[in-house]
Amino acid sequence: MIDRFIWAASGAGLSERAWADAEATGAAWVGNDAAAHVSLLRSTVREELAFGMEQQGVAAGVMSAAIDAALDTWGLRHIADREPSQLSTGQTRRLAIAAALLRDPGALVLDCPADGLDTAAVETLRGALADFDGQVTVYDRVRTVLADDAAQELHLDGAEGPAPDPVPDPAPVVAPAAVPDEPSEPGEPVLLAEGAVVRRGSFTLGPVDLRADGGQVTHLAGPNGSGKTTLMLAVLGLLPHEGTLVAPVAGWAPTGMDAAFSRRTALAELAVGTDAAHAEVALRWVGLERWRDTHPLDVPSSPRRMLAVAAALVRGPGLLILDEPTVGLDAEGYAWLTRVMRGYAAGGYHAELTAAGVQPVWSGGEPAVLWSCHNAAFAEAVSDRFLAMP
Repeated sequence: MIDRFIWAASGAGLSERAWADAEATGAAWVGNDAAAHVSLLRSTVREELAFGMEQQGVAAGVMSAAIDAALDTWGLRHIADREPSQLSTGQTRRLAIAAALLRDPGALVLDCPADGLDTAAVETLRGALADFDGQVTVYDRVRTVLADDAAQELHLDGAEGPAPDPVPDPAPVVAPAAVPDEPSEPGEPVLLAEGAVVRRGSFTLGPVDLRADGGQVTHLAGPNGSGKTTLMLAVLGLLPHEGTLVAPVAGWAPTGMDAAFSRRTALAELAVGTDAAHAEVALRWVGLERWRDTHPLDVPSSPRRMLAVAAALVRGPGLLILDEPTVGLDAEGYAWLTRVMRGYAAGGYHAELTAAGVQPVWSGGEPAVLWSCHNAAFAEAVSDRFLAMP
């Protein structure tokens, strides 16, 4: 079972505390960046699962049986021979946690372990932690269902016990633009796919039919590994496709945000690929002014996620693509993301650019937002249109 569930807002030093806890106790630790716990020294998922046990000198027969059980438990059997670098965010997190448990640690510390996991994977995680004999401590930026399984729940501000659900209602306003409370009427199609087939390594997606209309936030739903990121990469023109796939210039915020940052300040990061005028407007409109001269990696997780969103929208594209943008957010960040997505689809950012005398790259009507998120309640609260992966 989970001994402690500890949560706090972004910027409270949560990840540092999780790491220090693991160091002090000798517990196995899987941080928020699950990919950092995958060695990439092995060419398949099966071999990656074996890596830690190999270092411990576990007998081959025992190791093989344990890996087979883990593949089945964590739903990784169908990708056992895939390269670890080709996995989705949720698959990577499952791999990292499964590998940590296979090392048979005496204790386990997890930092935001539900980030990027679909509903089925969260239930698998709950079951695995319930069966684990050692001490389990979970750190998170929001209260998740894992808190219901904990013997002790603790806020870093000192408050104990259950707390309200972190998913906020859609916030109605993004300064300076008003955002409609009700679902928006669809404008002209911004993104159109008909019979699109995309291949990424050994994975084939499609055929896919979808449409994202101007003025709307469109949610792309599907379990871990269903091909949401693959489709987004094809829309961006980064993967070849067959069939029809028509899209304008798009801005993209990937799930793994930190690797995308390359400049020394938030403002300089927003100016990449554009100019200082666009960067200043994006910084102000998204609400990141206080981080203007801060290194992106020194910005707390929730505003750092919003910096990645700002970098995606800075030029004013016709399509804003956000791949699991709730990863790394705290409760306040959920409301922040809502305001930005709804405001962008309503044309608020394009209006702000125009008012500042700055030209957006899209002038073909209302822009659209295409995004993915495994929090079904939040997705329903925020989105105008819903598409399911085939």
